[in-house]
Amino acid sequence: MIDLYIKRINRGEGKELILFSKKKLTYKVFEGLPPVSGNQTHLRFHPTRAEWVGYSTTRQNRTFLPNTMECPLCPMTNDKELSDIPVDQYEVAIFTNRFSSLQLQDSKIPSLELETNQATGTCDVVSYSSNHQDQFSNLPQERIELIIHALSNRTQELLENPNIKYILPFENKGKEIGVTLDHPHGQIYSFGHIPEIIKKQSISQQGKPLENYLSNIPEELILKKNSTGICFVPRWARYPFEIWVVPYRRVPDLYSLSDDEKKDLAELMLVAAKKLDGVFDTPMPYTLAWQLSPRGYEDSHHFHLCFQPIRRSKTKLKYLAGVEQITGFFLVDLPPERSARILRGEEQPDE
Repeated sequence: MIDLYIKRINRGEGKELILFSKKKLTYKVFEGLPPVSGNQTHLRFHPTRAEWVGYSTTRQNRTFLPNTMECPLCPMTNDKELSDIPVDQYEVAIFTNRFSSLQLQDSKIPSLELETNQATGTCDVVSYSSNHQDQFSNLPQERIELIIHALSNRTQELLENPNIKYILPFENKGKEIGVTLDHPHGQIYSFGHIPEIIKKQSISQQGKPLENYLSNIPEELILKKNSTGICFVPRWARYPFEIWVVPYRRVPDLYSLSDDEKKDLAELMLVAAKKLDGVFDTPMPYTLAWQLSPRGYEDSHHFHLCFQPIRRSKTKLKYLAGVEQITGFFLVDLPPERSARILRGEEQPDE
């Protein structure tokens, strides 16, 4: 059992800051950034795609690539440099996004000629480090282990609300992806509905395809394995240098992993992140998805992580253009087998 210290700070208006550390810390608490008022969110039903689309009145004005001195994820040292994490030090922090797209409180829904609904849910920001210059790939394994415990704790807490049906922890990394903050961080979205693509993926897992595949992964695709799981390039990769991290044991979520399994998972994730940043000797832009089970699919879901990079050569990005966006049918420029050879250091990438 690891030592996990948790400090909760009420930020007002139903918003909270949760600080996680492996050692007991004493915090100096400041006032911090004020809440954003007037946010109204709602859902509209897309009549031809049969899925919900979310709208928020404040997202257009959210913080966008501030300089280091104005970073809202850096700790505070005085009352002038305001932050969303208004303490003088921290290891890992989770707090309510001031520009949330989903809310637990009801919003005023416009009266329209199509079906609408409340945008029920929550949006959290997860800061991996107080150091603005850190990258996921250069964090010590112990810090990634702490991040896993923090996510496990928070996602389980969110599921205590019966109105929450699905939770997605994720990370957007790199300006090429469209990040609005440079500080190393991820996010947690909890939904009052199960998005259609997630429902489809969950139904497809009822045949245990991942569990059956893990024992048959060719050595040429494997980047690292340990007693808990495996880090590999999937044959079905939709992105260049796509990497999956999957535990051997079929569990629905992070909370179901033991402390030893969480430690092993941190090792595999760090290998994946270092491999990606090593391809072009520069930070690789990617999205990282922690694929947890939606409510109701716990018995068949196999928790896994997906790193989805968008750089296919040193000077070219993988864009989701017409075919991918319109049909969902992916066209892949770089075969997974070659991606694996490059990630394993057996072949050089394209310039």
